[in-house]
Amino acid sequence: MITISFLSRLFHRTESVAPPGPELPAPIEAPLDPHPAEVPAPSAACPYCAMALTPPPTRSRLCPHCRQPIALRRVDGRVVLLPEDAVAIFDAQRRYEQDVVEWTAAIKHWLTLAATVEASDERRARLAAAPPSAEAVDASRSLFLSAAEAAIRTARHAKHWKAVSRIRRVQAANLYADIGSPIPPPPDIVDLHRDAMLAELRALQTISKVAELAGTGCCATCRHDEDKTFTISAELRTPRLPHDGCPKGLCGCDWWIAKAGPKKTRRRRTVPAD
Repeated sequence: MITISFLSRLFHRTESVAPPGPELPAPIEAPLDPHPAEVPAPSAACPYCAMALTPPPTRSRLCPHCRQPIALRRVDGRVVLLPEDAVAIFDAQRRYEQDVVEWTAAIKHWLTLAATVEASDERRARLAAAPPSAEAVDASRSLFLSAAEAAIRTARHAKHWKAVSRIRRVQAANLYADIGSPIPPPPDIVDLHRDAMLAELRALQTISKVAELAGTGCCATCRHDEDKTFTISAELRTPRLPHDGCPKGLCGCDWWIAKAGPKKTRRRRTVPAD
């Protein structure tokens, strides 16, 4: 018969404690070597003859053993030694890898903008899943631009001038940045930005006949017009924004609703007493 004590030992094991014994002496530490072995310097191998190069070369040079030209490249902090005939292939691969990073970022950027103007979800998904390439970047940009034009037509028809202004600003700013923000900006991009300013004036015209120019002070023309009030109907006929020759490229001045000035007190006409 299995006793209770046996079951207790089986299911409730406890660690055995060794009986106290004599204290052991402390371990003796080995003395430090007064002449430690030197760590060998890192070495590299010649890509032609495989002979060790110690220390590794820090620039392109001839191998001291076989006298063949060695090309040195750096990748993520590492040194890569290449034979001369492999340099063109290696550099092309590195350029392609960098292009893929830039293409991927550009595609994501244009597709994000396309989503803000309700571009086709199916087309955006298809372009996002395509391998990164210059063609995919162009297609993503075209998708945004075509969807933006469709959204602007709809907003114009509904007289949603704030929406027209917002989309035109986004178009102009992103196309300008995409070509490197040259100064002066190309006329077609200036026209997009001017259309945004006109739409802003039309939005203000629904509540006022005048608008205040909010300047950025970036040039003499901007400073001259800053905080001045202009008639909206005249500005729609001959728009002044964006200012010509602004050093920012696309002038940052904007139209705001004019501040209400102090009310003029009418003088009462006194009637002379009879």
